[in-house]
Amino acid sequence: MKFNALLSVALLATSLSSFAEQSNETHRIGLDISGGSATYKSSNQDGDGVGQAYLYYNYHFTPIFALEVGYNSGEDLDDWKCKDENDRKFICTQNNKTLFGLGANNLDFDNFVVAAKGYYQVSDNSYFYGKLGANYYDYEITQGNTKLVSDDGIGFVAEAGWQYDWDNGMAVNLGYKYLDMGDLDTSNLALGISYRF
Repeated sequence: MKFNALLSVALLATSLSSFAEQSNETHRIGLDISGGSATYKSSNQDGDGVGQAYLYYNYHFTPIFALEVGYNSGEDLDDWKCKDENDRKFICTQNNKTLFGLGANNLDFDNFVVAAKGYYQVSDNSYFYGKLGANYYDYEITQGNTKLVSDDGIGFVAEAGWQYDWDNGMAVNLGYKYLDMGDLDTSNLALGISYRF
């Protein structure tokens, strides 16, 4: 039991000391681009892919703890099939499958996010991070100009990933993000870039 406590204290001290050079830089702005899948009322099928863009700001209270606020916007992704006819002339058609078994062909959603974010240092510039918080969501599922489903409310957001932070303030990250929006959920792989100052 004492060994586990000592190990925990040693790991925490290592993480805190490794952030010492970044302790004066309490702000971070960033942009994540992600792609993945969506489910509506637990019904997913091929063609229910989504893409998202997430713009965020972090305020670091301590070197390993931050508050994040951000804006996320996403929509369904359509498949395209392209054929090379001749002389490098391509003809492309949109393979717009219906979404969620509703006969819908469009999904749009927006989220305002507030989350707590924690870091754990792996090496000099490499970190694991985790984020847990809430999001205000607003989404529409439509067929052409006909609105089939529209909803807004409060859901939760969770993300876990890895970040590489250069000494000049720039960083890249790769993470897995989950957004709960009531009956609609998205799971995405996110790739991002950020700057701390």
